[in-house]
Amino acid sequence: MNEISLTINNRKVKGKAGDTVLEVCKANGIDVPTLCHLDGLSDIGACRLCVVEVEKERRPVPSCTYPIREGMVVRTDSEKLEIYRRQILELIFTEHNHFCMFCEASGDCELQNLAYRYQMDNVRYPYTFPALSVDAISNYLVIDHNRCILCGRCVRACSEVAASNTLSFSQRGWKTLVTADLEQPLGESSCRLCGACVQSCPTGAIFSKLSLYKGKREDCQEINTVCPLCGVGCELNVLVRDNNLVKIEAPVLNGARSALCRMGRFGLLEPTPPRISSPLIRGSHGELEECSLAEAAAAAAKIVTRSKGGLAGLISSRIPEETLFLFHRFMTEAVGSESLDTLDGELYRTVSAGIREFGGQTGLDIEPPINDLETADCIVVVGADPETTNPVVGTLIGRAVNQNGARLIVINPSRDVFPLRSDLWLKPEAGTEGSLLSSLAKVLIDKKLAAPQKASSKFRDSLQQCRIDDVVSATGVAREKLERAAEVYGSAKRAFIIYGEELLAAKDAGAVATILNLAAVTGNREQDRLRAISLKPAANSRGAWQLGLARGFKRDKAKVVYLLLGDEPESEALLGWLRGVSSLIVQASYYSPAVYMADVVLPSPTWAEREGKYTDMDGRSRELKRVLTPKEGLPQDEEVLIEISEKLGSQLS
Repeated sequence: MNEISLTINNRKVKGKAGDTVLEVCKANGIDVPTLCHLDGLSDIGACRLCVVEVEKERRPVPSCTYPIREGMVVRTDSEKLEIYRRQILELIFTEHNHFCMFCEASGDCELQNLAYRYQMDNVRYPYTFPALSVDAISNYLVIDHNRCILCGRCVRACSEVAASNTLSFSQRGWKTLVTADLEQPLGESSCRLCGACVQSCPTGAIFSKLSLYKGKREDCQEINTVCPLCGVGCELNVLVRDNNLVKIEAPVLNGARSALCRMGRFGLLEPTPPRISSPLIRGSHGELEECSLAEAAAAAAKIVTRSKGGLAGLISSRIPEETLFLFHRFMTEAVGSESLDTLDGELYRTVSAGIREFGGQTGLDIEPPINDLETADCIVVVGADPETTNPVVGTLIGRAVNQNGARLIVINPSRDVFPLRSDLWLKPEAGTEGSLLSSLAKVLIDKKLAAPQKASSKFRDSLQQCRIDDVVSATGVAREKLERAAEVYGSAKRAFIIYGEELLAAKDAGAVATILNLAAVTGNREQDRLRAISLKPAANSRGAWQLGLARGFKRDKAKVVYLLLGDEPESEALLGWLRGVSSLIVQASYYSPAVYMADVVLPSPTWAEREGKYTDMDGRSRELKRVLTPKEGLPQDEEVLIEISEKLGSQLS
């Protein structure tokens, strides 16, 4: 790193080669006004508010794009610069209809703050007052072109942070607008609703419908927590006012997982089903009736006692580890049952069995961190839809494609999950993905693109039985496509394989083992970690699995069930199974079909009312912080379990 010395406002400061004047100013606490600049985005010098005077330059230059050099002398606060900046602000205000009294961002607007800073109580230039459209078709977002200052921050955030490339500029001159795709409404475009554009907008031009007029930032408490939904484990900055959720943002826009997604940024703010605020038991007339926690615990204990150790426990993997651990003890110690599982336990058992078949290992530490996807030059997505289940993984894949030119191969029987990005889509018949993967390994070895000695002996023996023509016939994938996929994957230097629920639902551990062997024979590994990643469906899936809750049990044998659902919605498969049980205890946050089937219903806090540890899909421990105060009298999950345990004569702490 080459250190460079320069002078700013008569102060001797230092920077490093490649730094801009603005970066050095920010590092040394020297204030320079900006609008188009935002940390984490590339600089384009569009707004000209950050102009500075540089010795020997004929005119002011934008500090955000001007690189420093040795001995440079800079002035950021001269009277001439202040007049120039005021003039720019006036021109910006004349271009569009910036009426603050009607704007959702009033009080949280960077343009408004600069107007106050420069005491802009009048404008010397004529207003144009163009009548521009408001795009409100999207489920969550609104674009009001009348508030737009064409800074380009949303366009760069869409490209560089979200890797979507949905937003761009259309038309020219004074007619220029920020538009989606080919001037489509945002709700009909390729927008993935990650919300990076909302967070990057300095005015009220792009805003969220769910946070509209709920409160200014200065009136809110900001709490940093972790997303409780999928296994990625994104950090959230939650704004709370009067014990109500106002807005959810990424703490920074220049992090690996800073784009967030529609679920984390908006989904957590959506209206919820009616809340369970009191314990319920099924009365003599067959209706659920409110009761005290002690009464509900006693009723639950009776059901447990009648089951004679035959009760099966099922728990959501969105629950923090402290509660998961206590539920494990509740089932094994208080209930005396070994029938224990998570809602996603079957997926773990398939992954775990595949890892054992590959090389005797059982842990998930064989997988690399998902941030490594950004370095990939080839990605194979097998039986997974990251854009739906783990959208931030889809963003990381998009960045690899955009920034590294990574080749993208999709193996999916029903659809191309990346239709705008994939280079190759292999469409095997459903259930034949394992055979296709084995034939892919066979082609790689035949073409000398892989080292078979790096695979397990069992896998090498299985490949001797593999006949490419038979696989082509069984899968319906043309040999030419198979060979092309092998060439792309085999010639890559840093290739990754992503697999998920659609593949794992078939309970084919052999397919998982084949994926790991593919990574091994092509050298796609770093020490003990293979470049193959299984997508985790819930925020604490890995934590629940590592605590031993995904033991599994025979569903057709379980007739008495304790379901700790929390705020996770039920799947149709789960509901179908629950209809066949004789007795059901449900601990949940909201009224739902499972609740209406239950004999005893116990309240559970929502994600915002919980706190505890999560383990994300990389194995990192994350802290979920309580952001809302629960209603008075609403027990935590642990209190409910302890209360029932006491009725059963067991002491849990």
